[in-house]
Amino acid sequence: MTATATTATSATADEPQGNPRKRRAILDAAGTVFLREGFARAGIDAIAAEAKVSKQTVYNHFGDKERLFMAMTDDVQDRTVADVMALMDRDFPDASQLAGPEDLRAALLQLTGAWVRVVHTGPLVALRKLVDSESEHHPDLQQRWFTNGPGRTMPRLNKLLSALARAGLLDVPPEVLAVPDLLAHQLTSTAGSEVRRIPPEADFEAEFERRIAQGVDFFLRAYAPR
Repeated sequence: MTATATTATSATADEPQGNPRKRRAILDAAGTVFLREGFARAGIDAIAAEAKVSKQTVYNHFGDKERLFMAMTDDVQDRTVADVMALMDRDFPDASQLAGPEDLRAALLQLTGAWVRVVHTGPLVALRKLVDSESEHHPDLQQRWFTNGPGRTMPRLNKLLSALARAGLLDVPPEVLAVPDLLAHQLTSTAGSEVRRIPPEADFEAEFERRIAQGVDFFLRAYAPR
């Protein structure tokens, strides 16, 4: 894979749109087949069958398997980014509405739990593993993934967390504030990593809540005002 894009939308701008319903079916089918078979083993025939369209229809929309894979990953990330932006709009704490530390903790628990559920569980995790496995042969993939996903969401979360620090609700050293996206990673990545390690035999929801609380409390131990 040699195509490189700085945004998800630019990667597919020159692709024929055709029938939107068929395009949607092909993208969904591509996600299923690529995740099941891997990039090398996945075939256009299988994707067409999964989408219930002809093989030629797949080619008409996307040209070849490589471009279809890129379009599928961009599409998944576009939808994930939309979900994450919406949850920041909905769940990020309004500094003026927080009465004290417990209110801040409750708000961060809600935000972090929603974020981790979107980004660190479900098919997105499997897709990230597939991207990582393919990046050895296609070095642009990981940068593309970062640009189209975390590169769009983490700066906004970091800006919002920095605003809490400026409002006096977090005590963050200037050297931490100076590092791009560090606060955002510290809030979400610790909890996300722990959630991904929940064993299959565990009560997932109970462990999920416990590990989210551990991650948020770790963050607050570092940055709650003294």
